[in-house]
Amino acid sequence: MRDRNPVEFLKSDARMALGQRAADLKKLAAAWQPLYQTLMPDQKRGLGLLTVIAIRELRDRAEQRRVQAADDDEDN
Repeated sequence: MRDRNPVEFLKSDARMALGQRAADLKKLAAAWQPLYQTLMPDQKRGLGLLTVIAIRELRDRAEQRRVQAADDDEDN
């Protein structure tokens, strides 16, 4: 970490995090699409709530990975 440009590191980290999050969300959407088409309107609303929870969980996990990676870089 001492030899890195911190600005470039942040830019790279942001690109990587966004790319991974986008890929995760696309996988989730593809998996849910067939189910969503078969749901009743009240079930669709419930899935909307579940979606918010799932996105929050994905965000939290991505943040944990980012922090762990930064910690690992500092240790090396």
